[in-house]
Amino acid sequence: YNTCAVVANSGILLGSTCGGEIDSKDYVIRMDLPLIRGFEQDVGSRTNMTLLNSSTPKRIKQSSHLKDRSQDVYENRLRNIEGTVLVGGMRSKSAIRTVVQLYKLSFLLLTTRKSQKLATKLGNKKFGGNPTLGLVTVLMMTTFCDHPYLYGFFPFQKDAKNTSIPYHYYPGDYIKPTIQNEGGHHHMAREYDFFRGLHKQGVLKMQVGPCMKRR
Repeated sequence: YNTCAVVANSGILLGSTCGGEIDSKDYVIRMDLPLIRGFEQDVGSRTNMTLLNSSTPKRIKQSSHLKDRSQDVYENRLRNIEGTVLVGGMRSKSAIRTVVQLYKLSFLLLTTRKSQKLATKLGNKKFGGNPTLGLVTVLMMTTFCDHPYLYGFFPFQKDAKNTSIPYHYYPGDYIKPTIQNEGGHHHMAREYDFFRGLHKQGVLKMQVGPCMKRR
């Protein structure tokens, strides 16, 4: 592919109006089944591939058993991207398959074995810890994309203007424990600096803040 958008889920995307720019790319990759409906102006509407964190299939499974069906946020999110590519780690492959069958949906399932290996090596060597899903996703994307564009990668709780930034741009699910920014075990700030470095070198384009409307 010539151009690809990797869309992370930081609250920095709220009010960014990056949706049109994201949708204009040849291939759109998202992470962890984010909520898209209602946020299209900021995050776009297209999805070609979704990478899942190791804990996400378990959360989806728990969510699928909730008695109050309106609380199962994942069923509709999966339905909306049916027929696209779902990617998980080797260990979570069977859990993903179970969930997909449960909802009677079909996806192309892939694993991240090679990218995960590379990201773990890089994570331990460069950042002194396990890689985030974001790092795995970006490394994987560089194998099939000439011009990568990153959106929504922002691990900080405040922006340059000291405005509070929510961890995710969309509300959480109904499964405990709540997903939040513990900030620490992943060394997200170091990965962020790594991506900024690649941006400065012209390896990829990293969008932080609002997208400019092209005339």
